[in-house]
Amino acid sequence: MVTVYTVAYNEELMLPFFVRHYRSNFPDCKIVVFDNHSTDNTRAIAHLMGCHVIAYDTNNQLSDLKYLEIKNHCWQFTDRNHWVIIADVDELCQITQAELEAEWMNGATLIRFAGYNMVNMHNNGDVANITHGIADENYSKSYCFNRHYIKEINYTPGCHTCKPVGEIKYSARVYPCYHYKYIQADYMVNRYSRNLARMSEINKRHGMGSQYAQPAARIRREFS
Repeated sequence: MVTVYTVAYNEELMLPFFVRHYRSNFPDCKIVVFDNHSTDNTRAIAHLMGCHVIAYDTNNQLSDLKYLEIKNHCWQFTDRNHWVIIADVDELCQITQAELEAEWMNGATLIRFAGYNMVNMHNNGDVANITHGIADENYSKSYCFNRHYIKEINYTPGCHTCKPVGEIKYSARVYPCYHYKYIQADYMVNRYSRNLARMSEINKRHGMGSQYAQPAARIRREFS
């Protein structure tokens, strides 16, 4: 009933957690990982956990426009399942199969979410035991929709907003979505540094991903 799509580059820490979460909530779901030629164990983990892996190349550059192209169109070729979830590896939508079926019975075609940035209070990288979060409207995205009624989703850069086309009826209930940003201070610093080093010229020209230019000291203060 559900196909989950994600885009990944060097996500060996979060990917197992991501897959287990969605398989727990949707036991029969298909998970598709668009892998940007990861250099860690991301691809091997995805295969081992039964995901369908599609490689794509950006010449080792972080390209938000390529991410946008994938997320706006990958689901349009799904013909087996009605519902799709488009989420980054660090975004876990807190909705179950039973809840989604109930929304479908009520006529919903787009599920509403309230975003939260999850915070590791122990700064130890233990993702599974993070229980604290702070509300963040940036992650109140349109992650989940019925592809037989939504013909175009039209995400904007970052997918924080969209302009869907089709038969649009939002769910009456709002579900949480947990974004795992504050996992560990060192993890954040390394991730920002890596993304900055891979920044494409198009990203730079349009100011996409500018948050990755923060100095390490500021990132650590933000985590604290």
